[in-house]
Amino acid sequence: MIDDSIRPQLGIIGGLGPLASADFYFKLTRMTQAVRDNDHVPAVILSVPQLPDRTEAILGNHDGPLAALIAAVSTLNALGVSCIAVPCNTAHHWYDQLVANSQARILHIGDAVVAETRRSLDRGRVAVLATRGTLVSGFYQDRMSAAGFGLCLPANAEFQQRVDSAISLVKAGSIADAAIETERALDIAQAAGADAALLGCTELSVVAASLNDVGGLAVIDSNAALARACLTRLGFGAQDARGLPTVSRLSGHDRSLRASPVRLAQPYG
Repeated sequence: MIDDSIRPQLGIIGGLGPLASADFYFKLTRMTQAVRDNDHVPAVILSVPQLPDRTEAILGNHDGPLAALIAAVSTLNALGVSCIAVPCNTAHHWYDQLVANSQARILHIGDAVVAETRRSLDRGRVAVLATRGTLVSGFYQDRMSAAGFGLCLPANAEFQQRVDSAISLVKAGSIADAAIETERALDIAQAAGADAALLGCTELSVVAASLNDVGGLAVIDSNAALARACLTRLGFGAQDARGLPTVSRLSGHDRSLRASPVRLAQPYG
């Protein structure tokens, strides 16, 4: 039994990856309307970085990560949390199975993103920067289409290659290089006619504040969206994140290589 004086309200399944989890908790803290320690959310982070690769499982059509995810949910339920956040987009492929094994409410990052998108856009087309696993899972296509937004993926293979590269660079700790790769993916998205871009992988959320050139696109950060949803669900005041950490660029980086226009892929839905 856990002492009620230290019982957490929010459980966080982290480590997917570790920097993405740190970014989520930082944003949760900075988005909380607080003037003292006691104003913040009582929370516990269960970091499980050894959990099997989510994208590999989805593309391989197996449930390798599911048992560990269910065990993480059970652990947080045993601590008496009111709700659970998973700052990993791809893990939401197994959302229904996790909900079936949880007494605590599990917030869906896709629902949080739709709500966050509505804060920036009334209508328009949203490019999704995400893992191949998240794209195959399809929950963003379903939710965005149901909310009245068009989704598109540039047909140019370079778009997803840049996204994959940015995600890998964050996992390896190369944030400045990841930001440059993300900007190049955003160039392709804008050339394809996107009005907004979703950072639909929480590794990409890590570079959000370091993006220097977004080409006028509205950029939706899935970690910030999930943090806002957690605060709202738990009855805490939420504000825009303040003082986000940035990574300065090295002068040796060549930022002159910009992506050429590409034809637009068919929208999802």
